[in-house]
Amino acid sequence: MKLLGIDFGTKRMGIAVSDDEASFAFPVKTLEVSNSLFEDIEKIIEERQTQAVVLGDPGNDPGVAETRKKVLEFKDTLEKRGLTVFLQSEMMTSLNTDLFGTKKPIANKRGGEQKEKHDESAAALILQRYLDKKSLTKK
Repeated sequence: MKLLGIDFGTKRMGIAVSDDEASFAFPVKTLEVSNSLFEDIEKIIEERQTQAVVLGDPGNDPGVAETRKKVLEFKDTLEKRGLTVFLQSEMMTSLNTDLFGTKKPIANKRGGEQKEKHDESAAALILQRYLDKKSLTKK
């Protein structure tokens, strides 16, 4: 089952997809939050032929309560549009993208491009965690 991963944000959302076997996640793009966001996501789902969405979940800590509420509302809207959505912890994904390659000096010289790579890389990490977890449960 091919999956789409989303790193939720109020300004931008990182997007990633898995391979056909749902073994590996690949960063795809960053979408700006706009009136066409859901249509943009549905277009990617159609183009990439994904069957479900894996959405980053910030968890239950008091410091992220408002963000989690927005994530759950976003999940509900996706489900009302007929999509299957799974939640996956996004704990430390931003730190991991910082440590493993998106904040290199050359990327910093390009301004906003570095932030976009950060968002889509975080989406790929979220999706890969979900894929790894599913792989372990199959064994």
